[in-house]
Amino acid sequence: MLAEREDSLVRGLLSGVAVFRWLAWAWLVIVLVVSRPELNQPGNRPWVAWLLAGAALAVTAGSTVLLRQDIWRLTSLPVIAVEVGVGFALAAGDQVAYHGHAHPQMLASVWPLAGIITAGIAYAGRGGLIAGAVVGLGHLLGRTLNPTWAWDRQHLVSPLSSVVLYALAGATAGLVTVKLREAERRISRAQAREEIARTLHDGVLQTLAVVRRRSTDADLVRLAHEQERELREYLFGSATTISGGGEVGARLRSAAALFEDRYGGSARVVLAPDLPAVTPDVADALVGAVGEALTNAGKHGAATTVTVFAEPADDSLFCSVKDDGAGFDTAAVAEGVGLSRSIRGRVVEVGGRVELDGNPGRGAEVRLWVPA
Repeated sequence: MLAEREDSLVRGLLSGVAVFRWLAWAWLVIVLVVSRPELNQPGNRPWVAWLLAGAALAVTAGSTVLLRQDIWRLTSLPVIAVEVGVGFALAAGDQVAYHGHAHPQMLASVWPLAGIITAGIAYAGRGGLIAGAVVGLGHLLGRTLNPTWAWDRQHLVSPLSSVVLYALAGATAGLVTVKLREAERRISRAQAREEIARTLHDGVLQTLAVVRRRSTDADLVRLAHEQERELREYLFGSATTISGGGEVGARLRSAAALFEDRYGGSARVVLAPDLPAVTPDVADALVGAVGEALTNAGKHGAATTVTVFAEPADDSLFCSVKDDGAGFDTAAVAEGVGLSRSIRGRVVEVGGRVELDGNPGRGAEVRLWVPA
């Protein structure tokens, strides 16, 4: 599945480059047509310009055929070398065609970028960098063929700028492709893990939870608890894999696991896939408040089941801790130290807010909003 998704990504990129290649070639022809007065001046060689345009057309058409018949050949070294070579010829042949006469735009203005981008897709940043540098050096070589050329700063800046710009374009294309591939791998792994998690949650994890609640064998209960913990850590991540406080998911699961160890209940953590990033101090405050809410649920509410839920909410991160314990009347019960300092105090200190819903006899819910 992972390989298929990555292949699909590369196919999409190569298809986009194919469209760009045709549009760039069309622009090359338009430039030649618009530049006919300059191109047809005495001493110029219009046949060189049209010959190079024909070579670019051949590569463009051939690449389209390969796109349909054997797309992976587009990323092979010989095919890329031919396209980059034609781009080099366009850059070098510009001054040959115009013989030093001023003209609106150079032949290699756009079309060579297709080969440079393809090199970046196939061989990452280094491949794109080399391909871009080759085309840029073609521009430098072409400028030296200008009868008015001189090795001074005035004449060197433009061709050297072309070398740098083409090389940067190729390197950027390669780096972007690498990042897209990495993102595709992460998404594929996350989806695969989510599918496994869904299956195990509906079967294995629920079975282990039933065993823990109903068995009278202490060793069996302990074993079921250990296996459930290991499965959850495999599926959802461990707190030890998170550094700092920027990512709160694993830390919330760690707090839920601590509740299970202390009070023997079952704690479920449900996280939206697009949780916003928060600063370390906000993460510490949120996790600390959730931990205190879980402690209250187990210690004072005698809860057996707790659900911790988190999702984005406008410019905030919303988190809810809901239990099936005894609950309390928020109007009749004064907030103790746990609520006022450990929960509300932590959250308010970082610019968040807290809501309490006692639900006497039907459990309690603590709702938290922290800035994201």
